[in-house]
Amino acid sequence: MLLRRVRRLFTFAAVPLALPLALSAQSLGQGGSVTPWAGYLVTGNYLDGPIGTNLSTVNAPVVGAQLSIPLVAGLSLTGSLGYANADVRVGLPVLGGVNVGRNELWLYDAGLELGGLSGGRRGLAPFVSAGVGGMTNNISNRFLNLQSTNLVYTGGVGVDVGMSRQVALRVQAKDYIGRFDTQEAIGLGRRSDLTHNWALSAGLKLTF
Repeated sequence: MLLRRVRRLFTFAAVPLALPLALSAQSLGQGGSVTPWAGYLVTGNYLDGPIGTNLSTVNAPVVGAQLSIPLVAGLSLTGSLGYANADVRVGLPVLGGVNVGRNELWLYDAGLELGGLSGGRRGLAPFVSAGVGGMTNNISNRFLNLQSTNLVYTGGVGVDVGMSRQVALRVQAKDYIGRFDTQEAIGLGRRSDLTHNWALSAGLKLTF
């Protein structure tokens, strides 16, 4: 349900926002940018149970892309999408843990970014970002398929390293903060733990 609402919101918002954002970028003399990236996702525990048990997605490689459109000098509107495919693990005391399935994990958000390189500039430029979005977990094994979509808040820090007027190396650490929706996934009313999921990534920022 939340996933459909998020998709509908992005669809309705995209058309009316596109023209003024493009005109804003042109008036600034700055183009937007696309950044394909790859990295490593460090996840938190979805649930902490009794006597040291827990449920989590195993840390895994992650890939994605980010679109950035400048609003005013030094401030941009961003949208990003990430994907990871990892084992789901039940943590057990002494034994360490048992893998019980796979999780196709989608991360997406929109937000604001302060700093970074724009408009064909070169050099070294740090940036910070904040936003809101969603996290969709598609968990499956031989016996069942579960889906859970939850709201996330994001915060990131990073640096752009200019390589040419149109290309920069972007290194970023971004935290997706949210709670696994146990009610949607398995009908369990208990509120899950607040988790921090860090995407540590590097990519090429391509200015257009």
